[in-house]
Amino acid sequence: DKPLAKRKHLDLKEVALKQFRSVKKMGGDEFCRRYQDQLEAEIEETYANFIKHNDGKNIFYAARTPATLFAVMFAMYIISGLTGFIGLNSIAVLCNLVMGLALTSLCTWAYVKYSGEFREIGTMIDQIAETLWEQVGIYLLVFQ
Repeated sequence: DKPLAKRKHLDLKEVALKQFRSVKKMGGDEFCRRYQDQLEAEIEETYANFIKHNDGKNIFYAARTPATLFAVMFAMYIISGLTGFIGLNSIAVLCNLVMGLALTSLCTWAYVKYSGEFREIGTMIDQIAETLWEQVGIYLLVFQ
């Protein structure tokens, strides 16, 4: 769905730029180039805002990443406790490391969603969480 939206955005952006270039303007090429750059920046900013707005409206999409990260933290906490109890401390330490990474990812993701900064990092965390969500879902379906 997102690649289709991105492709459509790029197609429509190109149509808008062709329309902009086809209209006669005063001021020369340098003057026109400045306004074309401004138009391109505004189109990209508007597109980014629409994507962010649409993603925010989908409650299940918005909740998937934190739910996945909470599930990872919970599972690692339980496994860490059990493996530490039976003396497998190296596995317990590894689980604590994964739990810490999941917590750091969750805090980073929340900051990105709240501030709107570092959107690439937020997208990467969303993609990792989505992959985990899908892979664990497939695993649970297979081993039911």
